Amino acid sequence: MSTADLAAVSPPARVGPLTLGAAYWLFIAAVAVVTLFPVVVLFVTAFEVGTFGRETVFGFDNWIEPFRSPRLLEALWNTLTLSAARQIIALVVSIGLAWLIARSNLPGRGWLEVGFWIAMFMPALPVTMAWILLAGGRSGLINIWLRDLSSFLPYPLFNIYSWGGIIWVHLVTSTIPIKVFLLIPAFRNLDASLEESARACGSGLIETIRRIVVPLMVPILVVTTLIGLIGAMQSFEIELILGTPASIDVYSTIIYSAMKQEPPLYGVASVLSILFVTAILPFVFLQKWYGGRHTYGTLGGRFSSRTQDLGRWRWPLFALVLLLVMLMTVVPTAMIITGTFMKLFGAFNLPQPWTLDHWHEAFSQSELYRSLTNTLKLGFGAAFTGMIVYSAIAYITARKRYMGGGLLDFLTWMPTVIPGIVMSMGLLQMFLQVPVLRPIYGTTWALILAVLIGGMTVGAQIIRGTLLQLSSELEEASWTSGASRWRTFRKVLLPLVAPSVIVAGLNIFGTGVSVVSLVVLLGTGPSQPLSILQLAYLDSGHFEPATIIGLFILAIAVTAAVLARIVSARFVLSR
Repeated sequence: MSTADLAAVSPPARVGPLTLGAAYWLFIAAVAVVTLFPVVVLFVTAFEVGTFGRETVFGFDNWIEPFRSPRLLEALWNTLTLSAARQIIALVVSIGLAWLIARSNLPGRGWLEVGFWIAMFMPALPVTMAWILLAGGRSGLINIWLRDLSSFLPYPLFNIYSWGGIIWVHLVTSTIPIKVFLLIPAFRNLDASLEESARACGSGLIETIRRIVVPLMVPILVVTTLIGLIGAMQSFEIELILGTPASIDVYSTIIYSAMKQEPPLYGVASVLSILFVTAILPFVFLQKWYGGRHTYGTLGGRFSSRTQDLGRWRWPLFALVLLLVMLMTVVPTAMIITGTFMKLFGAFNLPQPWTLDHWHEAFSQSELYRSLTNTLKLGFGAAFTGMIVYSAIAYITARKRYMGGGLLDFLTWMPTVIPGIVMSMGLLQMFLQVPVLRPIYGTTWALILAVLIGGMTVGAQIIRGTLLQLSSELEEASWTSGASRWRTFRKVLLPLVAPSVIVAGLNIFGTGVSVVSLVVLLGTGPSQPLSILQLAYLDSGHFEPATIIGLFILAIAVTAAVLARIVSARFVLSR
């Protein structure tokens, strides 16, 4: 049978067309509800004026109230400047790091790449606590060492509770590792003959990178920067912990403050959330437009993948990159472990600073066991459900034969527009205002739904990328042989896409055990996971038990990262 004949083959109708069609559109409708309905609820709540729990009236007071506070403009300015500064720094650093790993003979570059992969999964709150121990003002370990070494240096030299401290923690937690992870495959696909021609013409290493490599990489650099900027504007946890003592507000913490007041200002918070989403939308559309219009190819029939010789700079650059990887992974882990044994968090100058009391107290409390159980339920529940839902989304959007695939693809990108704190608030309003959904509030299912929505874009795209590489002729040949839809999926597609499905599941598992912003307004009472319990301890100033919880979160998240890396490397998904 020819290719043209196969293209006309339809899947076997083993299920009634009405039933199958109804299930298909019901699935799309469900995705639309969970992604769009929280935003609709925010719009409705924004016009409900009155005290929470009492009768409300329609009005515009909620739209006027935020602009009366000078904190709003200050928070907006801080959000923009912090986001732009860390993206510029991360872009410059990541270009160099990705080029060294992908294009040079840097020693141990494979292991260094694994280090950046692990750093990408490091949870924000535990890493933030580690840097508080290291650079937390006068009690920071680095500042104490510098004071003892020299009396000429200002004391304290470093203060993590500052504008620069917030940027630094962001850079070493997610911003640089994610950019390196995204840029390495693009650099690997760059034809080395272009660099060799530049070197043959007398250009040095730096000149070659500036004149040849960077211009060719402009499309992916722009898209990566726009994606990073969107994520930076949505950040919440680090700003809350490090910015609050320094009176540095960002937009997400302003929304959180409005929700945590007594009584909570749901209407004002809804207005702020709508304004936030409106401000982010242009960046999302710009990223989609630019990524769709600017494509390039450097992988051709004469492709050369030879690496560049670093010469005498080989080992010094290795030491520099290794130091950065250790600052991102080993140092925070060591400091978190150290913090769990301190009598008073950050007090290194006590005569006897070490104790096991916090461990004994932690294991004697049922709250830790309950939160750990909730965290594992959340992680495994989100991973299992996500692998099924994301696979269905990826299949529909990857196969052009299905009507509504474009709509579904648009819906899966909606979570990138909605910040985690805004999604958390929208889901909270949805659970409280829709009677049929009210029983879900306060349960682990509410948290699983929030994590599934938040990870939908990445999870679906991981699987979709693999499906796009598989010709539809594989399924059509199976259907022609008389196999059913289910048998075709189980025997033909599943073995081929299983690695990417597992990676997507491990990714959402890691997100579920460490996420804060998506569940901060939902994870209360009996369903509280470790991440929210740790935030509650930090918010109340109880840093000692928070370090132990942070160590548990760190261990679970890093385990998921290592497993995801093993699977992706085994099946060459990372490339």
